[in-house]
Order: sequence, then structure tokens, then C-alpha cells
Amino acid sequence: MTSGTSRGPEHENASPGLPGSADKDLAGHADRVRRGYLLVSGLDYFADMLLTVTSVLLLQSLGMGSGAVFALIAAVWIVEGVSEIPTGVLADLLGRRTSVAISFVLRAIGYSALFFSGSVYVAAAGVLLSALGGTFASGALEAWAVDETGAKDPSGLDRLFAQGKIAENAGLVLGTLTGAALGTLDLALPQIVAGLTCALAAVLSLRLMTGRPDPDRPPAAPGRREAFAPRLRESFGEVMTGTRLTLRGDKVLIALILAAALLWLFRGIPGVQWTVVYEGLVGGNLLVLGAMRSVGSLLEIPLLGWTLSLQKRRASARRTVIVTASTAGALALVCAAAVKEPALSIVCYVCFSTAFGLCMPGVRAAMNERIHSGHRATVLSVASLFNSLFTGGGLILTGLAVGDLGSTALAWPLAAAGFGVAGLWVASLAVRPRTAPTTTSTTGSTGPQEVRAP
Repeated sequence: MTSGTSRGPEHENASPGLPGSADKDLAGHADRVRRGYLLVSGLDYFADMLLTVTSVLLLQSLGMGSGAVFALIAAVWIVEGVSEIPTGVLADLLGRRTSVAISFVLRAIGYSALFFSGSVYVAAAGVLLSALGGTFASGALEAWAVDETGAKDPSGLDRLFAQGKIAENAGLVLGTLTGAALGTLDLALPQIVAGLTCALAAVLSLRLMTGRPDPDRPPAAPGRREAFAPRLRESFGEVMTGTRLTLRGDKVLIALILAAALLWLFRGIPGVQWTVVYEGLVGGNLLVLGAMRSVGSLLEIPLLGWTLSLQKRRASARRTVIVTASTAGALALVCAAAVKEPALSIVCYVCFSTAFGLCMPGVRAAMNERIHSGHRATVLSVASLFNSLFTGGGLILTGLAVGDLGSTALAWPLAAAGFGVAGLWVASLAVRPRTAPTTTSTTGSTGPQEVRAP
């Protein structure tokens, strides 16, 4: 099967470059892709984080109890999980640009719905539609950036995702503070701003997510487009076959996916409760809550810069960063639950959220190193599927065990222990080298494809 990026409609107008200028064109294109990836990632996080301070408080104001809030957020993760594979296949078939644009359009509708209605049912429908929309971008944006920049070496991927995390954090900080300020006026106001931001991001993604110039690829003949349904069936079979062989041939990749899903689970439990836990401690001031959530992301930016310089000096930097961050994060979460002094508890929680962010670039780079380009979006969607199912199931169990959203005595120490263990497991897997690849061939109408195995 051909690469997912070469099948998408965004490549139909790519014209071959002159032989003498091919390298220059590709280098310039890679720079444009990197900038586009950073901008779209920042807007993505800005839109989502507009709601981070107000969402649970808004649901409570509509009459939802503790169990209902946990159940709805768990449903979000489960909807995302069951939608990951189909939307990942669509991204590999239609093109990553189209998939990302669809994601932003659906989220624009879902986020905006609650602003125009205070019904709890509209709230639930909007939340679930936004969750479905998120799966169209999950994996697709990342796969586009990796394939189009041609970043194959580990240090290149680490740099790409570290820079991406910095852009995400910038969007996170701006979104959190903006959402908190808007929430002081009306808890539903951040919803409409998030919807408008997603509408803007949809337009920008269509303009920025262009394809790589390919001198060896002849231009497509005009008027020769196959029917969508047969192409979808054929591509679904090819992608799923290739994905299955990729996963079956790489046990380290499977273990990485499972370990990363555990990290997301143990990050998700405190993530549901933190606004309720700390609202009373800060006197109900949403701006203080927003600042509290933003400090950790601001701290990540210089720390991520330090990790980039460390990677230039040490080959084992990725493992060092993940081990240090996950261990420190686990200890910080235990302290946040145990200490009685509000200010110290807040500092500890900020350290925990920072630690999770520092782990992610290395995890994402390690996964992408092991994935064949033609199935990248789908395999990354498999990873997101496990993240969603693990987190959704874990939140349902947590909701049954925790009677009060403000109680941390049971949930946070268990989450801390799991986070530390999962981090050590991820670190051991993230530096495993790939052995000399063998190839397994599967054949479809698009020709033979090679699936790498360790």
C-alpha cells in the first residue's frame, strides 16, 4: 500500500520540482510543515483548554452529581476509543488535512452547542460530539508532520515533539487563562469562544497542511477518480492488514502502547477532580485556578528546552527524562493528597502535571520510530484507542469508589503509584533499538507493501 500521505487529496496538485532544486524545495517544505504543525497544535490546545477550569463546574451547576460527572467524562474517553480506528483509516485514505479539518468542524459545533442551551442533555450531546471530532485529528496531525518533514532519526523526532509540546503548552496557558477569565462572567461563555477557535483552526489547517513536492510522482490524470465506497473498502482492508502485521511483528510497540495508556489513565483520575478539590482552597476564584493550571505548562517550556540540549549530549537522554519525570510526578501527587497546607498541596499538584508533560515527547517519538509511514495514522489511532479505553474504564471505577469529587484520600495515592510504575515501564521501552528489519509483503490493487518487523 502506498503511504497515507500520498493517497490524500492534498497531494493532487503537487507539481514535480526541478532536479537541481529538489533538496532545497524539500527543506523549505519541511520548515513550512513544522511551522504549520506548531500553529495548528497550539490552536488545538487553546480551544480545548478554554474549558479546563469551567467544564466540571458547569456540569455541576446543571445538576450533575459526582457519579454522573465521572460517567460523562468516561463516556467521552470511550467514544474517542471506539472511533479511533475508523477515523484513523479515513485519515490514511482521505488525507490527514481533510481529517484534521473535519475534527475542528465537529468540535466547533459541539463546543458551541452548550452556549445556546443550558440543558444538561444538550451539554452531554455537545461533549460527546466534541469527543468524536477529536478522534479525526488524533494521530492524523502527528502523522502528517512526521511524514512531511521526513524526520526519521530519533533526535529529529524528539526535537519535533518537544517543539510541538512547547506550542501545545503555549496554547494551553493562553486557553486556560482566557477560559478562566470568561468563566467569571458566565460559565458557558468559554464554550462559544472554543467553538469559534475551532472554526478558525479548520480554515487554517486546510491552508497550512500541504503535501510534499515529489519529483518522482507523475501528476494525476484529470477526471480519473475512483468511487469513494470501493476505495474505502479496499483501503480499510489494506490498512488494517498492514497495521495488524506491524503490531504483531513488534512486541515492543505493543508494550509501549499499553504502558502509555496506563500513564494517561493515572493522569486522568486527578484531572477530573482537581478543580473541585482546589476551588474551595482558593476561595472559588477561577482566575487563580487558571493560573494554577498554567504554571505547570509554563514550567515545562524551559524544562523542555533543557531536555533538547540534553539530547544533543547524551544518547540515553530520553530514558533519563522519562524516569526522572515519572518518579518525581508520582511523589508530587502523593504529597498533594497528603499535605494539609493548601499552598504546598497546590505546588505539588503543579509539579505532577508538569511531570506528565515532560514524559510525552519521548513517548511519542519512541512510538513513531517503530511505525511504518503508510499506516502511521491508523497505528497512532490504535494507541489512542487504548488510551481512551483504559482511561474511560478507570474513570468509571473511580466514580464508583469516590463518593465525593473533592475527596483525594483513595484515588490520588493509587494514581501516584500507578503513574510511577507506568513511567518506569515506558522508559525501559522507549530506548529499545529496533533489530534488523525483515519484511512481510501484503498485496492489494495498489501493489505490494512492506511491513517492517523487528
